[in-house]
Amino acid sequence: MEIRFSLTSEGKILSCNKNGQILADRFGNSFLDFFDEQFMQEAMDYLKSVTESSEVIPALLHDRLSGNGVGTLYNGFCKNGTLFLAGFQTQLMTRLASELVHELRNPLTVIKGFFQLSSLTQDFYKYQGVIMSEIDRMHLLLESFLKSCKNELKTKPVLPDKLSSQLIALMASECTMRRVPFDYDVAFSENACNVDISMIKQVILNLTRNALDAVEALSGRTGQLFFRGTIEPDGYRFAVEDNGIGIENHVLKKMGQPFFTTKSSGNGIGLSLSKKIVAEHGGSFCMSSVPGHGTTISFLLPFAS
Repeated sequence: MEIRFSLTSEGKILSCNKNGQILADRFGNSFLDFFDEQFMQEAMDYLKSVTESSEVIPALLHDRLSGNGVGTLYNGFCKNGTLFLAGFQTQLMTRLASELVHELRNPLTVIKGFFQLSSLTQDFYKYQGVIMSEIDRMHLLLESFLKSCKNELKTKPVLPDKLSSQLIALMASECTMRRVPFDYDVAFSENACNVDISMIKQVILNLTRNALDAVEALSGRTGQLFFRGTIEPDGYRFAVEDNGIGIENHVLKKMGQPFFTTKSSGNGIGLSLSKKIVAEHGGSFCMSSVPGHGTTISFLLPFAS
């Protein structure tokens, strides 16, 4: 949420954007009303520093919006005696940055590995194609994040079984690399769904990798992944099933929350991002699991009207 204000040097609000007006209606018509008494002096000192400087002055202030976040990052400057402030909630920025780091880590790991391999074999050109494809993938990820941040999905009508064939190719590739058996069953549908294909591919990649982690933790039996596409009255359901270690019910309730993870090397962002993408498509997300037997994660995309 971006908050913009123009203020007098004492902090009285002269004008603001929509988000700023929400805060003014809630706390008061002075910038200083946004702060508890213990942080009031901090806010006053900041306004004074902005008034006395000809530069843009940044500050992380502990206003009443902080909640579970660190605070609000303000950038301010003074022009003709009027203060102009732009504020950004750090909790949102931290989440977006963490999501981006999470999604870029995989292609960066691949690129690093092939560069190390090429230095050992003295044959860079042998791996050039793979390295370039991973760089292209990073570029697509950055574009996807920009679209996600702006809520500007580039959707088009796609038949679910045609989309499924692309998703199956992605899943099969991941399973082959990690030597896990893979199978699928897809129902034909004459009704299309409005889909941003690159974003839904990202969802499937996240779900597939989570499922592969679950089956690789098995001992005593062979892991397997299964993709299913089914028609429902309101839309088409895409499901990723595994026969992995499963998830306890009290843990399952927390899955999908930002930063919650059961992995030592995870950060709990992939599933949260997947739920966000599905929600932006007007769809719904569902998770079920039986400890010791496996997990099914599915999402429903509505049919185009």
